[in-house]
Parts: sequence; structure tokens; C-alpha cells
Amino acid sequence: MAGVAAVLLLCASGEGRAADPATEPAIDLSRLGKAGDFTLTPPDVSEDAPSGWYLRGDAGFAAATGGAIALAGVPTGLDLDGSGWSVGAGLGYRLATFLRAEASLDYLALGAADSAFGRLRSSATVALASLYWDVITISGFTPYLSAGAGFAINSLDVPAALAPAGNDWSFAWSAGAGVSYALNPRLSLDLGYRYASLGAPGYAGGVSAGELGAHQLRLGVRYMLQ
Repeated sequence: MAGVAAVLLLCASGEGRAADPATEPAIDLSRLGKAGDFTLTPPDVSEDAPSGWYLRGDAGFAAATGGAIALAGVPTGLDLDGSGWSVGAGLGYRLATFLRAEASLDYLALGAADSAFGRLRSSATVALASLYWDVITISGFTPYLSAGAGFAINSLDVPAALAPAGNDWSFAWSAGAGVSYALNPRLSLDLGYRYASLGAPGYAGGVSAGELGAHQLRLGVRYMLQ
């Protein structure tokens, strides 16, 4: 019994020393590492500023649709359905966390069509006032929908045999969708699709075109000014 009592006494004294921080400090395992050091979580960036002005710029691919060419009212069998490129800029204002208003100006090179008289080249300068609905922001990604209205200055360069066709002003509208990604609270990348209806232009020299439209795929940037 005396031996058992001695062993119990030694164990009790050892536990007391282990629990005493003055004699043996405890190791804080949480200091050996930091949670999240090796994760690939996107940066926590919010685009929820209640209001503010911004600038945008973009460039991309444009493909024309329709635009059946007629000469003095007689169909020629030619369509302005080529493909080309576009470049544009805009000034916008965030009206609310989910709604933006924007005025933009774009130039669309819509390609060319070959005829018996030579090549016809089509282009358009498009000015639109648009609304953008930012649906939701998740990890910096914001899908959106857009709609706009304005005017288009349609231009047609024709061979000398057809006389200079010149320009024609038409009502224009657009509808689109896309997604932006916030690199930081001010700067975002923007990838979007837009369909623009450019009207049915009538040119000088008796040259006219049917309803002309353009599919656009645009890549750009957006910068918040405040």
C-alpha cells in the first residue's frame, strides 16, 4: 500500500507541473499555421457602390445580318451580311446597386459584298442610350442584361458605276447580355454579346438596303471614376 501511495503522489505532482505555465509553458498549435494560406479563393471585391460615374471602352467582332441591296427598287441579290470588327466607348452612371445608365458611341465595320460592278463596303456609327441590369455579384463576377435605343449612321461605299451611296441616318436599338469581373473596386473586365438593329437605310443614287442588323461580341474594361 505504501508503494501504491508513492506512485499516485508522483503522478499527481507531475500533472501539477505540466499544468503550471510558470514551469512549462503550453504550445499554441494555432500559431504553427494560418488558415487560407494555400487556397485559391477569389479576392473579396464588391461592386455594390450605390452610385458613381464610370468610363468604358471595348473592341470586338461584328457580323452583319440582312441588308438586302436594291438599286432603284430592284433587288440585286446582294446582302450586306459580311463580318468585321467594332470599337466603342461610353460614359455611364450607376443609379443603384443593380442598375446602370450609359451613353455609348460605337463604330462597326460590317464587311463587304462583291457585285458585278465591284465591291460594296458597309459600316455604321451607332449612338445609344442604354440601361444595364446587374443581376448579382458573386466572387467579383456580375452577369448583366442590357437594352438601348438611339440612332445609327449607316455608310455604304460603292463602286463608281453605282455612284457614291453615302450615308443614311436610321433609328437603332440594341439588346444584350454579358458578365463583368471586378479586378478591384474601380476596374472591371467586361465580356458581352449585343445585337444592334440598324434600320433600313436608303442611300443616294437609288441604292437602298433592307433591315440591317449586327451581332457583336465585345471585350472591354470599365473604370469607376468615383
